[in-house]
Amino acid sequence: MNSLFDVSPHWSSENAKLTAHFNTENFATGLKFVNLIGASAEEANHHPDILLTYGFVEITLTSHDVGEITDRDVSLANIIDAHAKALEISAKA
Repeated sequence: MNSLFDVSPHWSSENAKLTAHFNTENFATGLKFVNLIGASAEEANHHPDILLTYGFVEITLTSHDVGEITDRDVSLANIIDAHAKALEISAKA
C-alpha cells in the first residue's frame, strides 16, 4: 500500500491535496508532459487538476469522492514523476 511518504519531496500536501510544480522550460515540452499525464489519468480513472503554461506545469491531486489524499493520489503522483524523469523535466521544490 502506498502512503504519503512514498511521494517525492517536491510534492507538497495542503488542504487535502498534493501539489507539484514541474519546470518544462517551454510550452511544447509541457504539452507533451500533460498528454502523458492525461493518458495515465484515464488509465487509472483518477484525474488531476492541471495548469499548463509557458515554462511550467502545476499538478494538483486529491480524491474528491472522500475529500482527502488517498493511495490513488500517491500512485498517480509517482507515475507523473516517472513521466517527468523520462522527459528530463525537473520539479520545483
